[in-house]
Amino acid sequence: MLPIAALFLIAVNTIPLFGVLFFGWSLFSIMFLYWIENGIIGFFNIFKIALARVPSSGFTINGRPVSPSNKELRITFFILHYGLFWTVHGVFVFVFFGLPSSDLFGSFEPRGVAIAAAALFLSHGVSFFVNFLGKEEYRTVSPDQQMTEPYSRVVVLHVTILVGGFFADSLGAPLAALVLLILLKTAIDLLAHLREHRKAERRSSHPANLLRGG
Repeated sequence: MLPIAALFLIAVNTIPLFGVLFFGWSLFSIMFLYWIENGIIGFFNIFKIALARVPSSGFTINGRPVSPSNKELRITFFILHYGLFWTVHGVFVFVFFGLPSSDLFGSFEPRGVAIAAAALFLSHGVSFFVNFLGKEEYRTVSPDQQMTEPYSRVVVLHVTILVGGFFADSLGAPLAALVLLILLKTAIDLLAHLREHRKAERRSSHPANLLRGG
């Protein structure tokens, strides 16, 4: 049986599906929603970096070593780096899926997208409290490891969403293409979620991590 956080993820991801099937959501609304979700992932990762317990080995910024204990600098670096990545993603969304529309804001469903975004925030919050805090994943990961953790998930989703969006747009965004995009995103998101937490479980079973994280 799937864990509660994974079931919650699936349930929340059905909201845009209902939006497309019953409320005529546009391709731009879906792309905008998924862009917001990537920002939510980055938001929660800031707290994960701050709470990570395993000592860092240290890394460099512009050739200068950063103290292993300096979490503040790591958080600042992550905010700037991930923020730039997220901003570029947003530019793609607006330029390729928003601006070409002759009625950009007329094709946008702000109330529905806001509800869906709030639900996605809740979903990632549930995962944070159930897995990272409840299962004490923070004890088995270092700040350096946690800084890079979102990218493997977000980059795959980023590419999938953009490629799927271009495909749907090239077909005139028919209902079937939008549904396929949402289902594909949900499946990849679920697999990435399960893989991320299986990796955390493997780390927790490693004796060295147990000693360092205690």
